[in-house]
Amino acid sequence: MNNFSLYLHIPFCISKCDYCDFFSIPCKDQGVPEEYVEALCNEISFRVKEYKEQNPDCLCKSVYIGGGTPSLLKPEQFNQIFKAISENIAFTRNYEFTVEMNPDDITEDLLSFLDSSVITRISCGIQSLNDKVLKNMHRRAGKAENIRALDLLNAFWHKTLSLDLISALPLEDETEFLENLKTICSYNPHHISLYSLTIEEETPLGKQFESGILDYDFDFADKMWLLGKKLLEQQGFYQYEVSNFAKKGYQCGHNLTYWRHENYIGCGSGATGTVYNSDGTGCRITNVEDIQKYCSFWKNNQSSLDEVQIVENVDLETSIFEFFMMGLRTLEGVSKNHFISCFNKPFPEKIIDEFEKWEKEGLSEIKQQDNDIIYRLNHNGILYLNKFLENIL
Repeated sequence: MNNFSLYLHIPFCISKCDYCDFFSIPCKDQGVPEEYVEALCNEISFRVKEYKEQNPDCLCKSVYIGGGTPSLLKPEQFNQIFKAISENIAFTRNYEFTVEMNPDDITEDLLSFLDSSVITRISCGIQSLNDKVLKNMHRRAGKAENIRALDLLNAFWHKTLSLDLISALPLEDETEFLENLKTICSYNPHHISLYSLTIEEETPLGKQFESGILDYDFDFADKMWLLGKKLLEQQGFYQYEVSNFAKKGYQCGHNLTYWRHENYIGCGSGATGTVYNSDGTGCRITNVEDIQKYCSFWKNNQSSLDEVQIVENVDLETSIFEFFMMGLRTLEGVSKNHFISCFNKPFPEKIIDEFEKWEKEGLSEIKQQDNDIIYRLNHNGILYLNKFLENIL
């Protein structure tokens, strides 16, 4: 049974943060256009039915509504999406259903609505509790709005809570960063994503860096992230992936789909989905980053999908590399049996040799588990993931 996950993209923001390179467009205070929600629901129906034709007994393990800013959706628009999903999808018993939220959008009414809905998990982008830092990055929410959102979540949200944070944002100092991280931990979220700042070339931040306006100390940034990691572990979170920490039993199931080389369907303008074949090759579909074209196609049922999607055939070599690239991001590592089931070929000797070298250096573990062998980078080794991947290319 080829169960799957579903990603839904809501590419609208009231304003865009300087570091963000995700596809989105400004919508000011107008919210998410109704025609976009209608088009999204039509695509959900089409994509899921198409997948089920090849996998008739499949179930959905997780749904993730990301963006952009999904919390700009109105309750009636959420209900439209829930209806399109319920009419086409049957869930696994312990399914996960996440929606991303901006702190500015969180209200008691919205949380009460979501708390009584099919949503099981909120992921809220706090990023920082430093007003100067937030303003510099053009975040909508400042410290007061972030604290207010955390208070509301604490009072009116009774399911799983994940918070997103970025370490070493420009103008942030070590002492305040750690104090703010302690404050965030005091709200007892189930999951925290602690990202190192990535400076992407085409973002406003990237352009400042390239022009010399921004002087960024990457060594200091690495130190800040490691201090944050240590604090989170002291607060009872364990690192289960490069940037993700959870209380026991609260790993992000949706992201595990990506990291475990499993099937996912993407819907929405700019969304990507990947479905793997029995021989390990795959088909990756990315929707056009043109909202007008996207809405016109999916509302009017035009004939040629080529107008609104790019199809990439993932060859075997690429698929195998992605298996290791994604799987080794996690502390659970990769399974020999899972590799064989995905690709119907022996686990690569070159990679076994590399793991054995790293194990001698105290950076990896090779562990017998029942009738399987698990290969993983440990807490120290995962800091050098890129170097490991370079060695196995």
